[in-house]
Amino acid sequence: MKHLCLLPALLVLLLALTACGAPAAPPAAEAPAISEEPAPEASASEAPTLEELCGADYRSYITETITMQMENRMDKTPDVRYFPVTESAPLSDYAAIDETTPFEVDGDGHIVIYFAAGTVTDEANGEQSFRIPRP
Repeated sequence: MKHLCLLPALLVLLLALTACGAPAAPPAAEAPAISEEPAPEASASEAPTLEELCGADYRSYITETITMQMENRMDKTPDVRYFPVTESAPLSDYAAIDETTPFEVDGDGHIVIYFAAGTVTDEANGEQSFRIPRP
């Protein structure tokens, strides 16, 4: 019988907690206005460039960083051979580091450069990516 007396109190508590968790609708006068104009699309010019991210000498910095990473990877995994290192040739003989270079900025703010499979190593090794710390 004691448990039945607690049931209404628990029900009231449950309803109160449910009501507190639900977002309240703003009054009609405070509701944000809805624009009928379409939002402008982001253009490619708004994305930062490698030069903006790394400075005027970005080509040298990125080339040196990628070449060093290739050498380190070959030390750790001798089966994977990177053409610029094994051929003692500049990276630019295999891939361009310029405004056409595919890259993204990762969650930590570092640049990640991508090379298609077969560009800097055997195609069987797949796409290659190199994380470039921001200077």
